[in-house]
Amino acid sequence: MPFFRYIARDKAGKLIDEMIETKSEEDLINGLQAKGLLVISVGPASEVKSKKKADMRKYHRAVKPHDLIMFSRELATLLGAGVTLIKSLEILCRQIESQTLLRAVEQIKKDVEGGYTFQNALKKHDKIFSPFWINLVETGEASGHLPLSLDQVAVYLEENAELKRKIVSALMYPMVLVVVATGAIAVFLIKIIPIFSEIFKGFNVELPVLTQTVINISNIARKYFFIVIGIAIAIFFVIKKYISTEKGRWQFDQAILKIPVVGQLVQEIATERFASGLGTLIKSGVPILHALEISEKTAGNKVMEKELREVRMAVKEGKGMGQTMQKSNLFSPLVIQMISVGEEIGELGKMLDR
Repeated sequence: MPFFRYIARDKAGKLIDEMIETKSEEDLINGLQAKGLLVISVGPASEVKSKKKADMRKYHRAVKPHDLIMFSRELATLLGAGVTLIKSLEILCRQIESQTLLRAVEQIKKDVEGGYTFQNALKKHDKIFSPFWINLVETGEASGHLPLSLDQVAVYLEENAELKRKIVSALMYPMVLVVVATGAIAVFLIKIIPIFSEIFKGFNVELPVLTQTVINISNIARKYFFIVIGIAIAIFFVIKKYISTEKGRWQFDQAILKIPVVGQLVQEIATERFASGLGTLIKSGVPILHALEISEKTAGNKVMEKELREVRMAVKEGKGMGQTMQKSNLFSPLVIQMISVGEEIGELGKMLDR
């Protein structure tokens, strides 16, 4: 029989790295799980990394979506296997690759050891863990189903990461076109137009207004190239600074929604984020008004957030979500219909999760 090497952790969190002779990987995994071990990796003895290699990490400073997904997923797995919260956090501290997240988790572990609840310990790191995260953890702690809540966090983060990937993919082509077009125009003005300008001078004729205008623009671009670039950069940073203000952000988001195709895409993305977040929160037992308050902030567009805030206020007054959304032109009929049906049958969380 072939030899296989496996890496696993027992309920106490101890790392086990052993080689064993067995019929197949499947038999080995079944046997390990029957013993209550958390299997990390299994494979032919020559292919599986040694314990030393398994513990090697490539550190990075930022907290990437992948880091949070892995943290929530692995924490849910450890807690589900019966490992205590403090021990689980200790184990994860030896696996986290994000330096920022690692420092946060180390502090969270100390706080939990000092008597903090997990959700209160998370609140001290609100730049890493969003209100969505914290509220799901709070619900999980209160209901005694923290592993399930953490799994739901992981699912939500995975869906959000996939949505971002789709957004980048959808915008990549037009962005490339803009860059190529800008480069082509620059080459045209700086290199091509001057050649034709010299040719036209030899004709000694008055050029059409449009042609002369293009030549003048070319002359300015060549003569004041660095000044033009400097002005363009300055304008970019001024606009960026203005957008960072409340008023500027509102006007920017409002303008985005009016752009053909792009506006519709932004609406769909904002609606999907809202629906996904709200569905997850409701299924986890978060009260509807509180869930709406958290979810409206996930839209990513101030105009959409305002509309969702009005929906929340209407629900607070006893009105239906679907009924209120019908008054806005920012939500698709399909979404409104699903929400209305979900409210009628009392399965809003499940309907939003579809």
